[in-house]
Parts: sequence; structure tokens; C-alpha cells
Amino acid sequence: MPLARFLTVSFAAALLAACSGAAPTPSPDPSAPPDAKVRLRVSLVQSLPPSATFGWLPSALISLDGRVLSGGAVPAIYPGPLVIPIVERRITPNGWARIVGAARDAGLLAGVRDFTGGSVAPGSMVARLEILADGRVYDVTGDPSRIMVCVTTPCNPRPGTPEAFGGFVSRLSDLASWLGADLGPEALHVPAGYAVVIGPPPANEQGLAQPPMAWPLAGGFGGFGKPLADGSDGRCGTLTGGDLAALRPALQAANQLTKWRDPADDTFHGLVVRPLLPGDGDLCEGLV
Repeated sequence: MPLARFLTVSFAAALLAACSGAAPTPSPDPSAPPDAKVRLRVSLVQSLPPSATFGWLPSALISLDGRVLSGGAVPAIYPGPLVIPIVERRITPNGWARIVGAARDAGLLAGVRDFTGGSVAPGSMVARLEILADGRVYDVTGDPSRIMVCVTTPCNPRPGTPEAFGGFVSRLSDLASWLGADLGPEALHVPAGYAVVIGPPPANEQGLAQPPMAWPLAGGFGGFGKPLADGSDGRCGTLTGGDLAALRPALQAANQLTKWRDPADDTFHGLVVRPLLPGDGDLCEGLV
């Protein structure tokens, strides 16, 4: 996901501020049909097993209640945090209308579903765009690398072409520059839960000193989630409610190389953690 500006407060402090705020809860888009999960979502898709893409976040996401979510910035050091912060900004009705208008001008709402041009190489990455407009959900795919290169302006690809799709998706990666005052100030997004894959300990090829952390939930890893279908000793499950409250401080303190000790048998494991975002279904589906 595109990174927002560097947060100058700590993640824990921002989380406290977000939880103590009294912002009103907005209503979902009244024009949304029953099958709509988000106003807009761009997901990158590649021919890889679900375990390889489990941690991938949408490259653009706007919830039904008008929140623009993106990855918060983190220090450029290794190892990075296990869980990156997510920031949100409110979009105005005018801002949303500008996005829908741009999609219409690009020919993406005319009933065509494939904007790849039929020339995507095997194994290449494509983008899936879901967008709510005209009371229905449009679900289209295209090649995000097909960006029109121009020597002079204006640089407007022909509507309905792969370049029109690629240009629209590219603009979504920097909504702040595109929409300006139609986006509100940043606030920390507090996910309602996390999906977690438990696997082998992370490889620490550089031998960096990393103190292990203990899995705090009763029953150890064996009592969490469901076994992975690949026959490994891994598991996948979702953290919400009291379990999330117990584990959230440890998740915030952990990094990509953190080893987690199973209190049941003293074995060590690694975690892949994915925040639950608006519109998400069961993130363990296809893994268990």
C-alpha cells in the first residue's frame, strides 16, 4: 500500500488517541446494493498460492462509510514492524464524485470487465478494481503497468483501453495529490481484528539479536484457529475481542524477525499478521 507521511507520534500513543476519540460513526452509502462490501478496492492478483499472498493489503481502499485507508509510514530500518499501522482519512461527497467521474471518463463503467489487453505475460501481476457506482458494483481487472507515456500534454489515454485502466489505478495511489481538500486529516485506523498465520520461525540470516516473545493466549498455538491444509504444522485464525486485547501490545512490539514461544511445549514459531479491513471476508479461507 502507498505510504502516508511519517507519523511523528508512536504507534501506541496514536492508538490510545484513536481509541479515546469520540468521532461520530458515519452511515454506509445509501446507494450501495446488498452485495457491496466497499466503495472502492484495488487488489493486486498474481498466480501464487494463498499462503504467499496472505499478508498483501489492497493498494487502494475506500469503505462504504467513506474512509480512505492506507498504510502508515514506518522507519526504514530492518527488521520492520510485524504489523504496520493503518491510517484513515474521510473523503467528501465531492471527492467521491470526482473518483467515480474519472472512472466513467476512463471507460471503466461501460460493462467491459477485462482491461488487460490480452497480453499479460504468465505469472504477471494484474489489478482487480471493485468500485461502487450507479447503484451497482463494477468488478474489473487490468494491467496496472500499462501507463501511457507522453512527450507532451495533455496525456489522456483513449477510454476503455488498458492504458486508461492503468492510469486510473495509478491516480488512486496518491489520492492526497489528486483530491486535495476533498480528503480530511489523517487519523489512526484501529482494526477490529487481525488474521494470523502461524508457521516456522523467521529466518534470521544476519544473526541479529532478537528476544523471543511468549504467545499469551491460553492453550498455546494448538488452541488457535485451524490447521493449514498444506499438511504443515501451521495454523490460521482470527484475533478479535478479548484475545485481540490480550495480544495487541505484543503484536505492536514485535518485528518481522520475532520468534514466538509456544507456552504449551516451548517450541518457537513465526507469525504473519494481516489486519482485518472493511470489506474483508474470512482471510483464512483457502489456507485451512
